[in-house]
Amino acid sequence: MQCRADSPGTGMEAALLARARELLDDLPEWRLPHAVWSRPAAAVEALAAAYDTGNGLALQVAVARLEVLSPNRVDRIVDPADVPPPEPLQEQVTALVHMIAESGESTRGEGGGDEGR
Repeated sequence: MQCRADSPGTGMEAALLARARELLDDLPEWRLPHAVWSRPAAAVEALAAAYDTGNGLALQVAVARLEVLSPNRVDRIVDPADVPPPEPLQEQVTALVHMIAESGESTRGEGGGDEGR
């Protein structure tokens, strides 16, 4: 996952980025069958690419795809064989969460305001 140095995520709705971050924050807690993890991994990869390029529509599609894949969406019978996300996916998710958080912080700081004073 590459990240553009020139403000990735620029022009994306704050609510959409917040939802993306919420899903990504929850993802390490997901438990799915080993063979199924390729689907969320592909959705995270698409989300990262959309974020990196600043493509709001693609980000919206990737977030929706990740929402549909979420095991938290429905009550399902937990199989003891279900596993957490593979380590490379967890690392990618962690990096993406930090990038989104940093872009949100820099956007809030652009107000040049005297908040908190």
